[in-house]
Amino acid sequence: MGKNETDIPVLSDISGAVMDAYGLSFDLPERLREMYRGLGFPDRNPETGWRLPVPATFVIDPSGVIRSRHCLADYRYRMEPRDVLAAVRELSS
Repeated sequence: MGKNETDIPVLSDISGAVMDAYGLSFDLPERLREMYRGLGFPDRNPETGWRLPVPATFVIDPSGVIRSRHCLADYRYRMEPRDVLAAVRELSS
């Protein structure tokens, strides 16, 4: 078990390679960069710089098939935890 206290594998894409491979990254527009500097960017993510991920959640079965997903550029809307849990539970039934 890792720091997330789960036996379920969770991807942490520090380098940004996965977000780029799946087309889930975007370059932060110049007009927003000064505001993001106040939040610690790009120093917070030195390997990705001004490339940021599109918020995405995937539930993938053991054979590699995506069983549930949520990808939306508007970071305010994420996959509901209850929906993630329901998708994971369905895999184990």
